[in-house]
Amino acid sequence: MRFSLMVILGALAITSCQNNTTVSKKYFDIDSLIDKQLVYLEKTGASLTKVASIDSVNDKANFKPDSAAWAKELEVFRHLDIINKPIYVDAYDITDGQKDVNSNLIVRSFTANKEIPVKSLKLFYQGSPQRLRKLEAILNEQNSLYYTSRKLSLELEDVNEQLILSRYNVRGVQKMILRDSVRFSIASKVIY
Repeated sequence: MRFSLMVILGALAITSCQNNTTVSKKYFDIDSLIDKQLVYLEKTGASLTKVASIDSVNDKANFKPDSAAWAKELEVFRHLDIINKPIYVDAYDITDGQKDVNSNLIVRSFTANKEIPVKSLKLFYQGSPQRLRKLEAILNEQNSLYYTSRKLSLELEDVNEQLILSRYNVRGVQKMILRDSVRFSIASKVIY
């Protein structure tokens, strides 16, 4: 009897320590999208044209990022995956099927109904959400030292039935304690 109890407890301990590799993303799997883009960007040896502006001071750069630099470039978009955390399971009002007034795309919108970092996320797609063409989001962060609000935009093109990154933008404002607000923007175009 004691031996049976030990075997059962041992089996429970072993199975409870196994990682669950299947994670369901309720709203949109942003990490997967970014991972696929990073693989494609590295494989094709894409380069980048980037225009950055801080309080009307502009700078332009052309360069060919390596895999680590591409990961750093797109890291800001990974912050959007916070929408899939279990704590935010009912934190968004979802509308789908809206026609975009500026294009032939359909829009699926996620609008926060609580005070959370990702205020909104819009997915612009052609026909079905698997044919994503554009992603827009508003991401806010605040603590006792600073406040920042960023509007993120990522555009994709369909090339031979594969979605590839064509451009992305980050615009926003940051306010640090005892300092003036700083407005910034980054406009990036991928060159294949």
